[in-house]
Amino acid sequence: MMGLLFWFLAGVGQITGEGFGREMSLELGTVTEQPVSINDYVLNAGDSLLVMVKGSFSYSYPTRISPTGQLVIMLPSARKMTTFGQKWGDVSLINLEAVDYVEIVDVPVRKARTQVAEAFENFIRPVEIDFVLIGTRLCKINVLGDVQWPGSYLVTPFMRVEDGIDLAGGITSMGSVSNIALVRRSGDSLRVNLRRYREDGELDANPPLSDGDIIYVPKMERFVLLRGAVLAKEAVDEPSIQASLITDTLSRAFHAEHWLEFEKKERVCGFLASRAVLIPQSDLAHCYIQRGDERIFFDMQEYLASGQGENPLLEHGDVVTVPRSEQFVYVTGELKKPGPVIYNEAFTLNQYLGQAGGFSSTANLGAIRVIYPDGRTRRAHPDMQLEPGATIFVPRKPLYDVRDWVGLTASVLSLVAVILTFGE
Repeated sequence: MMGLLFWFLAGVGQITGEGFGREMSLELGTVTEQPVSINDYVLNAGDSLLVMVKGSFSYSYPTRISPTGQLVIMLPSARKMTTFGQKWGDVSLINLEAVDYVEIVDVPVRKARTQVAEAFENFIRPVEIDFVLIGTRLCKINVLGDVQWPGSYLVTPFMRVEDGIDLAGGITSMGSVSNIALVRRSGDSLRVNLRRYREDGELDANPPLSDGDIIYVPKMERFVLLRGAVLAKEAVDEPSIQASLITDTLSRAFHAEHWLEFEKKERVCGFLASRAVLIPQSDLAHCYIQRGDERIFFDMQEYLASGQGENPLLEHGDVVTVPRSEQFVYVTGELKKPGPVIYNEAFTLNQYLGQAGGFSSTANLGAIRVIYPDGRTRRAHPDMQLEPGATIFVPRKPLYDVRDWVGLTASVLSLVAVILTFGE
């Protein structure tokens, strides 16, 4: 009993005077997304309470549940040796004596009221007990699996699964967002689908944490590769960053790649609508899925406008491509003014080359190639028609052509023959 009294006195010292702001700022500064019902809050070691006693005489006192889960029962006393000589706010702490304790471990407040009242009834009758939560405990949890920094972390009971994962650096590029396991200290296990929380705002899909929880993030079971003129929402944290990334996509070099998880029987258009940021340069009418050697086209623009059109089911390993809407033909290589030329469906290859200022003296005219956005290449001829996004490449001619090399080789052999003849 004396040990409990000393522990309580030390706790009061921490929450009074200057120590109050230093020691309790973390707990009292805890912010929740909405008011928490005191009846449903589960008390445990480390929680700070204002215990309000109502009976033939009424009083209140602040206390903290001890590390062993004991809440001290305090009664008014006439003995001067028990005088603390302190005040906490407007609550007098003078002449209170620790007379008993009650164990409070993983107990909801509604049940704790009854337990503490029963302990007080040994000294005061009738009695009614109520609590005010004035500081939350810190809970130790473990975050494991496909996160950046697996390990143990301290959280409050008002923090949720997403907060615990954020402390561990977030989910890796191959970690599952929709199949997370939350294992309680009791052994109960919950499946957590953070996609429902992130995309639909379902708070129940992001449950609060408690003492001893284990968060396990497995690898994705089903995933696709999203690529092209598109961004994954997970890769864009803030509107300002999103704006800067979209600005960067004005460069033709932009080509994003993201591994993303999908649900069973999920279709590609709904997947893109919920998971992707479609930039102004996206060619939504010519999207496609690469599935092995098969290319499956779909019109995302029509889906967004009317909800109609091709909308194939996703399969594990699909490559979903949103191509770039091109307005240029790119002319590069041994030219006087290489660069982009505005696309004109009436132009031939020769006219695009003319727009680039003509050939430089080092151009290899016999090896000009046309490279299309999908990777196809063709040998160029002057009157061929091009399509938006195509690249005309004019390579540098070699230092010597084949005839030069033949002549040089013959000269060397002749010289060698002369040397051997004179040597004899």
